[in-house]
Amino acid sequence: MEELFQSRKREASHASFQLRTKRKSERLPSLKHEYPAMKRVLFLLSLFVSACSAWCQTVGKEASPAQLAFELAEYNAKRAEGTTRLAEAAKTQLSQAQQEQMKAGNLEAANAIAKAIESLPITSPEAVIPPDGLPSSAVGVLKDHVSKVFAGITGLNKLFIPRFEKVKTDLLKSGDLAGANAAAVKAQELTDESAKLSPGKAGSGGKQEAVESFTVEALIDGGSELHVTKEGIYWMVPGGEAKPGLHQGSNEATYVNGTRWKPQWRIKGDRGPDTSEVYPIKTTSPKLASETVQVSKERFGKNENRTPVVTSIKDDHFVVTIRDPEGGSRWYKLRIKAIP
Repeated sequence: MEELFQSRKREASHASFQLRTKRKSERLPSLKHEYPAMKRVLFLLSLFVSACSAWCQTVGKEASPAQLAFELAEYNAKRAEGTTRLAEAAKTQLSQAQQEQMKAGNLEAANAIAKAIESLPITSPEAVIPPDGLPSSAVGVLKDHVSKVFAGITGLNKLFIPRFEKVKTDLLKSGDLAGANAAAVKAQELTDESAKLSPGKAGSGGKQEAVESFTVEALIDGGSELHVTKEGIYWMVPGGEAKPGLHQGSNEATYVNGTRWKPQWRIKGDRGPDTSEVYPIKTTSPKLASETVQVSKERFGKNENRTPVVTSIKDDHFVVTIRDPEGGSRWYKLRIKAIP
């Protein structure tokens, strides 16, 4: 009985071994077929990588007409994006000024601002002339827009002129005379435009002219001084009051002709004696006068009475002192005007 049991056990073990061997042998053909296929894929992939590498090296050495088209497309896209963004910002500011004029019942000024909005973006000096009847605040916005657009175009041209010059050289070496001439024409066009848009051509002597009038708006709480020099304006806080725009955790900008200016201060903190950086603007200082246009709780709020500002001249600086002894901060809008 024992011998029969051991015999059956040996037979079962042998049968199990044969079954495992058969299953392994059944899998081997598929692996034999799969491995060459994988090898072919890897081989084709390596050829593709080599071809791409060779093509990239060729493109880097030889120019093609497509290169000129690519540079033109990139230049035009960047220029359109920049001018559109600046135009939208100016439209927002002009729309606010238009709402003010409409509330005040000034139809002529509101229509003039509408024409100014339609003219945006301004990309050539010939289009700079503001519409008749445009209020000074809107004129300031328009001038700021023109300054930023011209500076942006000039900077973009400075970046792309060498790139078009390189394409010209590469195309000429590759035998494409027409493409080289087209690239040269574009490079010269950008050079001429930059010369026409460069700042400092407003005055007859090649110097930027001083503005006749400009506005300054700021959130004030306590004694603050606006210093106006021939080259620009800056804030000074002589005592322990809040710095303009920073009262009780506020972070408001100063607006010069409607343009945002976030003054940088020498000392950290929102209160205490300090002097801000200079905002560049050409003036006839100290031959100036100041007019308080509005004082209100909100920037475009209802006008209210406040202690009058006083002016003085210190070291050739025209200084507007906003005493503001009353409680709470207020938005002050000042107009600084040249006098004979």
